[in-house]
Order: sequence, then structure tokens, then C-alpha cells
Amino acid sequence: MTDQLITDTDEPGSSQPQRRGLGRWAGIGVFVAVALPIVSAYIVFYTGLGMPADTVNQGELLQPARSVDAFSVFGKNGEAISLTGEDSKWRYLVMGDAACSDVCEELLYTTRQVHIRLGEKARRVERVLVTSAPLSTSRQQALQKQHPKMRFASADSQQVSQWLSDTSHANLEMPGVLLVDQRGYAMMVYDNEHSGNQLLKDIKRLLKYSYEQ
Repeated sequence: MTDQLITDTDEPGSSQPQRRGLGRWAGIGVFVAVALPIVSAYIVFYTGLGMPADTVNQGELLQPARSVDAFSVFGKNGEAISLTGEDSKWRYLVMGDAACSDVCEELLYTTRQVHIRLGEKARRVERVLVTSAPLSTSRQQALQKQHPKMRFASADSQQVSQWLSDTSHANLEMPGVLLVDQRGYAMMVYDNEHSGNQLLKDIKRLLKYSYEQ
């Protein structure tokens, strides 16, 4: 009588494959829940897809972000140099004309004041003046006295225009400032319409939420 009450579902081990299947799907669900926000954030940041029109940024987003390694930059003697260097830092690229005229100098002054106001966090930020032609020795020396911690470089203006051609700032007016993240991607744009307080607000937020090496 007892034997008649035993069914297939009562057999030992019959539910194990089902449990393994549920466990596998649970594992996949956990992985997707963790990975999806990271992948989404990467896509939004580097392509601008889905980026809201109104953001907390004071500067203008460069969409999509552009690697600074995609165009050639040179030192005073014509040697190729790296804009990013070995240090993982945030960088202001002040994109100037051939002699860094008055508008360019205003941008240098603004970024210098921002750098100073960062205090102990200033070590995580570097400024680089990129002119459309190498500066004369006298001009570079004069600027070096005012900005002793700034690097100097030059890049062909047509190459820079091509580099930005398919971005939201394809017709970027120079002089201007590009903010480059720690990975070497230009991702924000400023000009003399932006105040030092606006630049400072952005960089403080970015330093707060980024890693330090």
C-alpha cells in the first residue's frame, strides 16, 4: 500500500538538475546586475549616448570623448612627446595659437588660479600649453616665469581639427581649454566665457570621485 503512494517526484535526487539550473540563472542574474551599470556608464561617458541635455557640469561635454594619443604633439626641438606622460593625472590642455596671444594668456591665468586653489590636490592636475607652432625661446621663457609648473608642446592645428571633426565640438574655437581625464581622454571643453569658479567646481567633483595613484 505504501509503495503505491511513491511517485517519480519522490525519487531521491530527482530535483537536483532543477536546482542546479536555478542556481546557474541566479548567478547569471547577479553578474548582469553588477556588469550592466558599469557597461552603461562606459557607453554614456565615451559616446555621449543617452546623456541628458542638462547636467551638473559647468563646462561643455566633448561627445564622444577623444584620446589625446590620436594626434601628434611635439616639443620645442621637434621631438615627439606624450601629453599624458607616465603619471595618471587630470590635465588641462590650453589649446593656443602660434604665439599664445592675449586670449590664450587669459586662459593660462584662469587655469593657473584654479590649480593654485586646489591646494594639496594640485599634484593630481597638470597644465599643458599646446600651441599651433613652437613658441620662440623668448616667448616660452616669459611664459615659464609666470607658469613655472606648466609643460609646453605644439600640434598642427589642422590635425587637431580633424581629431575633433566628428565630435560635438567639431568647430571648436581656439584658444580653448580641453580637460583630459586620467586615462588620456579629452572629455570637457572650456573657453574664456567660463569663470575660474566654474572650472574649479568641475575639477573638484572629478577629483573627489576618481582614483588616485
